[in-house]
Amino acid sequence: MAWTPPINRRKNKDLLSEDRFYRLLSKHCKYVDRDTLFHFYMGLVQVVAGELMQNKVARLPHLGDFGLVTQKRRVGWAGPHQMMLEPKEVLRFYPKERFRRYFNKLNSFRESA
Repeated sequence: MAWTPPINRRKNKDLLSEDRFYRLLSKHCKYVDRDTLFHFYMGLVQVVAGELMQNKVARLPHLGDFGLVTQKRRVGWAGPHQMMLEPKEVLRFYPKERFRRYFNKLNSFRESA
């Protein structure tokens, strides 16, 4: 059985659309045009990708760190057969503790209401 992520991406297509993302970002940047935001955002993506390739860690201030982490060798399934999967690098995000505390506090507030 295939692994499914805990978020329902098919249900939330409009929520995750590029148009909505750039519209919200434009709103927070005093309505800068989409092309300018696109170039800025792609520059940010290239900086993060470059740092990951070079240092295996990219830090985003106020959010957290992206890291390329090597997974251990592990048992996996290939059809009906078990086999050892070789180590590989996977992308992980480690949010800043302050960021985590903020959302945990929001979540606990919502549950108590």
